[in-house]
Amino acid sequence: MEKTPAKSPFNREVRNVFIPVKDIDRARKWYRDVLQLPTEEVVMGHLCHIPMDGRTGILLDQQLTPDNKGKATSIQTGEYPLFMLSTSDIHASLEILRERGVEIVEYGGSAIQNGHWFNFRDSEGNLLMVCA
Repeated sequence: MEKTPAKSPFNREVRNVFIPVKDIDRARKWYRDVLQLPTEEVVMGHLCHIPMDGRTGILLDQQLTPDNKGKATSIQTGEYPLFMLSTSDIHASLEILRERGVEIVEYGGSAIQNGHWFNFRDSEGNLLMVCA
């Protein structure tokens, strides 16, 4: 006889996404000015919350490193996006980021892939995605 699994104490939601940064003030300014997201004040000298629609938010954290000093050793600058922002106009989003001097990642000579997404890097080198 198969056992009925116990009810999980975990909610089916992601509350916040942590983004490792080298310079919390530079990162806060970039997310506020370039992406035009509302940023809260830096707390405890290393954390900045960015509230988003819904319950999931972004937490910029200068101490998400093995030495807790924001060294570049653990900053994610790889090939996989940390998270995806949604957009109602992929072409307008790409143009705005290009106008603001954001590094757009191209694959096969094109930024927009499959007509609905593209990747870019934040001020700290983190790879992010925009998807329509």
